[in-house]
Amino acid sequence: DFLLARTMSGVFKNIDHMCSRSNSKTWGKEAWKKIVVCVVSDGRAKINPRTRALLAGLGVYQDGIAQAAGNGKDVTAHIYEYPTQIGMELKGNQVQLKPRRGAPVQMLFCLKEKNQKKINSHRWFFQAFGRVLDPNICVLLDAGTKPGKDSIYHLWRAFDLEPMCGGACGEIKVMLDHGKKLLNRLLPH
Repeated sequence: DFLLARTMSGVFKNIDHMCSRSNSKTWGKEAWKKIVVCVVSDGRAKINPRTRALLAGLGVYQDGIAQAAGNGKDVTAHIYEYPTQIGMELKGNQVQLKPRRGAPVQMLFCLKEKNQKKINSHRWFFQAFGRVLDPNICVLLDAGTKPGKDSIYHLWRAFDLEPMCGGACGEIKVMLDHGKKLLNRLLPH
């Protein structure tokens, strides 16, 4: 739950940043309507109960509804959708939900019935959601990766400025606690 919350809090800040760009022809106050946050989880039996609780708290998951089969056929995935107005605050390793100050966030949650690994999750994202949403760009983030407050905007801008651009990536930095930059992990202490 903490890793997902760290990623989601960064994504929410990026959405707020895009909504704050009042002089933009593309973004601005209604920018949240152009952004859909998709979370794909690999296997109903494997998902962490605290992650389920976080998603339920955001309003994009409801416990006890998913079934392994329906109408005599195996279920492949369970899809939930909700425009959340719940935010979160990270304190240590604790996640606290609170009312969101910024714009709503359109969320899709795909809970795959079986654990079929990461590449299958990417396939789900592109083949299922991509076809329906028809996005201009897609940004893939692993749970635990926290984007900077405007980094998704800058990725979008790279595509906007160069329409022939087929892919872009950002810089990943290790998050260190205050004062930890002074320690060299390669040397014995």
